[in-house]
Amino acid sequence: MRATHLRLLPVLLALLVLMGCEQPQAQPEASARPVKLMTLESASAPALRQFPARVEATTRSNLSFRMAGELLELNVSPGQQVSEGEIIARIDDRNAQSELDSARSRLELAKAMLERMRYTLERGAVSQSQFDESQSEWRAARATFEQAQEQVTHTQLRAPYDGVIAQVPVDNRQIIQVQETVAVIQQPGQLDVVFHLPEQIVQRMPRGDGAGPLGDEIAFEVRFGNSEKPYLAQLASYTTQASAQSLAYEVTLTLPQPDDITLLDGMSANVRLDLSSLQTANASPLWHLPPDAVSYPGDDPEQAQVWRFVAPDSVEAVPVNVGRLTSSGLEVSGELAAEDRIVSAGAHRLTTGTKVTPWEKEQGL
Repeated sequence: MRATHLRLLPVLLALLVLMGCEQPQAQPEASARPVKLMTLESASAPALRQFPARVEATTRSNLSFRMAGELLELNVSPGQQVSEGEIIARIDDRNAQSELDSARSRLELAKAMLERMRYTLERGAVSQSQFDESQSEWRAARATFEQAQEQVTHTQLRAPYDGVIAQVPVDNRQIIQVQETVAVIQQPGQLDVVFHLPEQIVQRMPRGDGAGPLGDEIAFEVRFGNSEKPYLAQLASYTTQASAQSLAYEVTLTLPQPDDITLLDGMSANVRLDLSSLQTANASPLWHLPPDAVSYPGDDPEQAQVWRFVAPDSVEAVPVNVGRLTSSGLEVSGELAAEDRIVSAGAHRLTTGTKVTPWEKEQGL
């Protein structure tokens, strides 16, 4: 009997193994995909834009000589205040003085000849044509003398108005060329702030009948350096042709010199524009998203979409219209609202029904 049991034992073990294989295995539950989310800010936030700018003097002149020569006298230095007519610099005037002396001699000779001709004409010794020729020579000599006098005055450089010397890029005893800048003078009181406006913003600005793209409805606030105090400025001018390098338009603002801050030419500034007044009432707000947040479904490759997170663990597709790629991100518009949480990366790997979990950055990483 014992031997019979031993022979049946392998058969029983085989039956048990087969019964275990027939039982269905439990399917592991699909894990949720971690996704990186971003929260949309207020729709008015993109309307506030800041642009780097620089300070320039409203009245600024580069002073130079009309003739070349050796610089013999330099009477100013940067930061010095000067009065109108004050001599800034003087170049060697020996050649000009020599030309003036020669012109004076020719003028005196022509004048004496004209007086003799007049005397002899009254007595009938010379003809009227000879007298007219002498008078013409006197007039030519006088014009040459006046021109030589003017050349002497050009050897002195004078301040065109009351102001402050900003730069002196030359040294004494230097050979100065024609139109070479000897000093830069500025007139205090008014300041200009220059910045560049990208063409993407100019294109979105409404244009009235006969009006330019920049109108009175735009408020220009200027902040200088690290100060957060705003100063209101007025539009002075702007270019109507974009720069070939930056594709931006140069805009110049003007404002009085503030009393509570010292501003000099070349200092940095920031211009803040509130562009919300330029948007029409029914215009869809623009949102700036990372390019990885936009995907195109396989059934409609022409329609862009983003994935909006729906608590606690799902996402829904939102069709959007894609605009320009800017430094702030890709411009999109659609049925989105402030405080929506959008999947900001890997949107092309998501599908409807995908379970997700917000990715939280671990401390120390």
